[in-house]
Amino acid sequence: MVVLLFSAGFLAVVLATRTHTYLTQYCRSVLWIDVIALMYNLVCRGYMMWYHPRWWFISDKLSQLVQIFVLFPCTTLLLLRYMPTSFGRRVLHFALFLALYSAFEWCLVRFHEIEYYHGWGFGWSIVLDTFMLFVMWLHDRNWRLSVGFCGLVTSLFLAWFHVPLDT
Repeated sequence: MVVLLFSAGFLAVVLATRTHTYLTQYCRSVLWIDVIALMYNLVCRGYMMWYHPRWWFISDKLSQLVQIFVLFPCTTLLLLRYMPTSFGRRVLHFALFLALYSAFEWCLVRFHEIEYYHGWGFGWSIVLDTFMLFVMWLHDRNWRLSVGFCGLVTSLFLAWFHVPLDT
């Protein structure tokens, strides 16, 4: 339920602010974030770090798909469309989005709509959200650096959490 509400909220803001008209401008970054999320689901299949228990008709897979195809694109569009030019305001912009995602994760934990496994926890989710927001911005600026950064961070996470690559 929390995933649906949060995603619907972001979608409503995108539509109300007409940010969806910038999809063609930020399409590559939106797709890159979706590819990363889909790769997580592929690589960690059978060894998930987190799981969304079934809620009525919403399964974990449907919850993940809503995030991948609604929440993450909306987040990317809003983050990039309204990115300030000055460094101080940019830091505040990142902090606002990180606070929103932290509140989202807190609600998931509070309402028992997420379960953590293999050493993952709330703190690790905040770290991952920080990287995700940074990658959104970095990919828009320099996609080559973004790919390298994602490869490095992914390798570190896979090693840290001992994710088997044969699952």
